[in-house]
Amino acid sequence: MDAAGTTDALWRTRLEGALGPSEAERFARFALERVSRTFALNIRVLPPPLRGQVLHAYLYCRMADTLEDDAELPAPQKSALLRAFAALFDPGLDASVREPMAAAFTALLPAGWKAKDAAWEHVLLARTPLVLRACSRMPAPARAAVCACVREMCGGMAAFALRQHAVQTRGGALISTVRELDDYCWFVAGTVGVFLADRFIADGRISGERAARMRAQCVSFGNGLQLVNILKDLAEDARRGVSWLPADLLEREGLSAATFGNPENRAAARRVHAALFHKALSHLEEALDYTLAIPATRRRLRLFCLWPLQMAVETLALLAENAGALAGGARLKLTRARVHAIVRRTSLLWWSDRALRSGFRAPADRIRRALHDAGPGHTFHAP
Repeated sequence: MDAAGTTDALWRTRLEGALGPSEAERFARFALERVSRTFALNIRVLPPPLRGQVLHAYLYCRMADTLEDDAELPAPQKSALLRAFAALFDPGLDASVREPMAAAFTALLPAGWKAKDAAWEHVLLARTPLVLRACSRMPAPARAAVCACVREMCGGMAAFALRQHAVQTRGGALISTVRELDDYCWFVAGTVGVFLADRFIADGRISGERAARMRAQCVSFGNGLQLVNILKDLAEDARRGVSWLPADLLEREGLSAATFGNPENRAAARRVHAALFHKALSHLEEALDYTLAIPATRRRLRLFCLWPLQMAVETLALLAENAGALAGGARLKLTRARVHAIVRRTSLLWWSDRALRSGFRAPADRIRRALHDAGPGHTFHAP
């Protein structure tokens, strides 16, 4: 058994007993590595105590996401679980009340999620009372921000779960309009952008015009990253019977979710992609302004934002330049070498707004060229 496997086995054994506060913190860091290696990299750059607050907030959001994404849970049960999970994030709950409520919540989970060999995403939910202890120990402003984020996210996810069930049983579109796509991105990512801005402004003692810019643009930071993820995973989602493509965009091109990937519809699919690429790029450009509103003296906060932002715009450029392959079902992603290059460059240039804008502009220009070169006579407008 390799070292990682041994660590997994040791933690599974430890979780059978009671863990003290320091062990619970170590478990949270370990669990983050297991459910999101990419985000674990970002977390490490943040200063304490902000690092712990963001780490646990991410785990709570990931737990909600696990409930939303599970293909085996019936929609009514999924919606009920999301609402029960949200109820644990009343900021006024005393720890003595929150923990029994969390234990009652875990009793509602599928039995397989509590097995010793369950996936780590399920282990997190099965250990909700343990993971939520950190929320109770946070300072009141941080706890309020975390709770607001998770409650809003879970409410939106619960509603979309029921909507997806209605679509599967009665037909129709999961996302009818571009506005509804915005709503979905808000629930699952824009809420996180608001939480991060709140904590960054407080931790960095940012005020005045910079704080105002961050509050105005923080939703685009979350929505832009989410929209790029949606575009990247279109084919994978389609294979599990889910389409996040707005029906109004599809209908404008004479398409449906079922016909979008047909080879004969590539040109029309390209136009749908282009509208969404424009929209995503617009969000990412606002996200860059948001990031640069963070004072250059707050290096760690800037890097936390710069790494996923630069990866997102370069991923979007890759998608735009290979839209035919994307429409054909390919899953495109940056190479590991490119990811490392992004981290190295931004780690050297975090202080220079000019250099950072230049680094962002290069893939943004690639996106615009790809859309311009898509074919004569086509003009793409972001909805």
